[in-house]
Amino acid sequence: MVIPFRKFIRASVIFTLALFSYIAFAQTNKWEKELENDSEKKTLEAKQSTDKGNNNWEDDLEKDLKEQEKRSKGSQDSRGTTSPVSSNNQINRSAQNLMMDASVAIDIVGEWDKNKPRTTNNKLDVRTAEFGFTGAVDQWLRGNFLAAAHNENGKYNFEVHEAWIQAPFLPFNTSVKAGQMFMDIGRLNKIHWHDRPFITTPIVHEKFIGQESTMDTGAEFSILLPWKFITQELVVGATNGKRWGHAHSEGIQKNNPMGYFHLKNFYYFGNNWGTQFGFSGVRFEPTTDRRNQRYLYGFDGVLRWSQSNLKEIMIMTEFWYQQEIFPEKINLTTYEISKPNSQNQWGYYLFADYKFHQLWSVGGRYDYFTDKNLTGKDGKFAQNAIESQSLQVTFHSSEFGKIRFSVERRFTQDYSKENNQELREFKANIQMVAILGSHPAHSY
Repeated sequence: MVIPFRKFIRASVIFTLALFSYIAFAQTNKWEKELENDSEKKTLEAKQSTDKGNNNWEDDLEKDLKEQEKRSKGSQDSRGTTSPVSSNNQINRSAQNLMMDASVAIDIVGEWDKNKPRTTNNKLDVRTAEFGFTGAVDQWLRGNFLAAAHNENGKYNFEVHEAWIQAPFLPFNTSVKAGQMFMDIGRLNKIHWHDRPFITTPIVHEKFIGQESTMDTGAEFSILLPWKFITQELVVGATNGKRWGHAHSEGIQKNNPMGYFHLKNFYYFGNNWGTQFGFSGVRFEPTTDRRNQRYLYGFDGVLRWSQSNLKEIMIMTEFWYQQEIFPEKINLTTYEISKPNSQNQWGYYLFADYKFHQLWSVGGRYDYFTDKNLTGKDGKFAQNAIESQSLQVTFHSSEFGKIRFSVERRFTQDYSKENNQELREFKANIQMVAILGSHPAHSY
């Protein structure tokens, strides 16, 4: 039988298509099975990898905790967070030295009065212009340099206010500072003019310490006491003692250095209320030949309530008592020994400030000072005192700038005089402060 050519071609095409379909179907099943097997294999590997990763994460966490515990033991009893044991996440202190804080503070003050005779300069003046640098030297030391220029009798005098090195992270919560510094006594002495909460210096501070602050070259040792119910810091210092208050010379050599202490206490009441108060004591020899001994005892306190940066109440005070003891005298004729009476003075101020708006605050201050050594013609104590009341308004543009206006009434009485036993003064002041750069943190 002969098969026609057309039927042969048709049968060949059908057979080829069927064979191709069978082969393709077989290959597809094989590929799907391999794909399914690969998918199951990858899922299993991913699960195993996840389980292994979880185990590694837990192991890494436990390892990090052990390392942190080891590092904390290395800095145990340290008053700072900088650990002497380096870690992978610790900042390179050498690099941080290049990022030290630099700042400039401009303090412009104007004063006016209508007293006769005048008791102020009645002019606008740059009271101080300060610039300073502060930062970490390395993981052990910190440094601070502060210089200032201020106007005295129409001439600007430039001088170094602070230049000290501190080791703040010593064991047992201790710290040591050495160099020229504003001594840590009272409340205002460590606060520069432009950072104070009022324009003029309180009378008692001006009488006993000076218009600005007393500074000297020496060393301070401080320790944070270990109990937790209240935070306490004890500062003990000794300086050359050649000068007292603000001076432009080294001063005269004394028989003994000057010593002082300051016990500071901080307690948080809750509900944004907190207080810091302290007790200070200073022993100073004002002269060499007479061997006088001057003792200064003080109490300082501040009470704050703060609601973020929107509202704040602050009450601040300082009380100072000064006693100067003189050496015994010998009468060369009778060889009798007599001891002069000591000189005693005391005074205080009380300041309250209410920040009722993020940009505005109002405040008032009362000052009192008396000298217990003034006598009249009869040799008896003569009543005397200096009192002042002042009110102020402050516009806080930010923490780096402010404009403040104040008025003051001062009453002076001194019945040891024959004339001008009572004096009343009225004056007004305006202050503008601008801080450029990174300013160190303010005191509480």
